[in-house]
Amino acid sequence: MKSDAIRLGKVEYLNTIPVYYAWEKGLVHCNGVRVEVVSGTPSTLNRMLSQGELDVSVVSSVEYAVHHRNYLLLPDLCIGAVREVKSVLFLSRVPLEKLDGSDVWITKSSLTSSTLVRFILEKDLGISPRYRLFKLGEKKECSPDAMLLIGDEALRERKANRYPYVVDLAQYWYEKHGLPFVFAVWCVRNEVWQDRPTEVRQLCRTLLDSRDMGNSLLEEISQNHHDQADLSEEECLEYLRGLSFNLTPKHVEGMRLFFKLLTQRNLVPEEPRVRFVEVEGGQGTQDGHR
Repeated sequence: MKSDAIRLGKVEYLNTIPVYYAWEKGLVHCNGVRVEVVSGTPSTLNRMLSQGELDVSVVSSVEYAVHHRNYLLLPDLCIGAVREVKSVLFLSRVPLEKLDGSDVWITKSSLTSSTLVRFILEKDLGISPRYRLFKLGEKKECSPDAMLLIGDEALRERKANRYPYVVDLAQYWYEKHGLPFVFAVWCVRNEVWQDRPTEVRQLCRTLLDSRDMGNSLLEEISQNHHDQADLSEEECLEYLRGLSFNLTPKHVEGMRLFFKLLTQRNLVPEEPRVRFVEVEGGQGTQDGHR
C-alpha cells in the first residue's frame, strides 16, 4: 500500500556516508515520504532488491546490468572514481602474470569488482587462476597469494602495506579506457516506480540534496568517521575527495563500455539499456541521462 514505507538499501561502508550523512543528520528531509533504511553488504542488497525485498537500493553496476529490465536508475547518483578509488583493490604477493593456476581469493561482497578482476586476469593477462570465494571479515585459512578486497577492509589492507603488488581497479580501468569506472548505482524496481512515482521522485531529490551537502561536509565526515577504516582524518578526507558520487555523462559512458564488455563475454544475456527515473516529472527516460 502507498502508506507503507519505501524500503531503501544502504551499505555501511565509508564510501556511502557522504550520500546519506546530511539526511541522517536532519539537514535535509524526505518530505512526506516514509522510508525504512535496510543495511547490508553489497551482495546482500543486490539479492534483496532483485527479490523485491527492497524498493530502492544502492547496488553493484553488474546487478543493474543483469536485471536492467526490472530496474530504473536514479539519475546523477553513483559510487565511482575517475582514477584511483583506493577501496577496491586486487593485492598480490607475486606479479599478476605469475598467478596462473594459483589460488586467488575473491570477496563475495562485490559482483562488479570480482567481474572486473576476472576481466583483468583472464582477458588482459590470459591466465587462469583458481578462484576461492570468501566473505569480508571472515578469517581466511591461510595468507593467500592474491585477493580482492573492497570497502573499509581494502582501505585497512592498503594502509598495512603487506602486499607488494596492488592494483587499484578504477585506476586500471582509467589507464586502459580513459573513462571513469562506476562500481555502484542507485536503482528502483519498475513496479515501485509505476505505483509510487511521486514518493520515488521525492526520495531521489532527498538523496541528491543529501549527496550535495555531504560533498560540502567531507571534512566533518572525515573527523567523525575516519576510524571506521583505521584511517587518519587526513587520509579519510583524501579518500572521500577521490570518489565520484555524481553520475556524469562520462561516468555513463564508462558504464556503458563495461556493459558492452559484459555482453561480449556472455556474462549478461543482452546488452543492458541505461534507463533513468525522470525526477522532474513524466516517465522514466530510456537510454539517456535525465
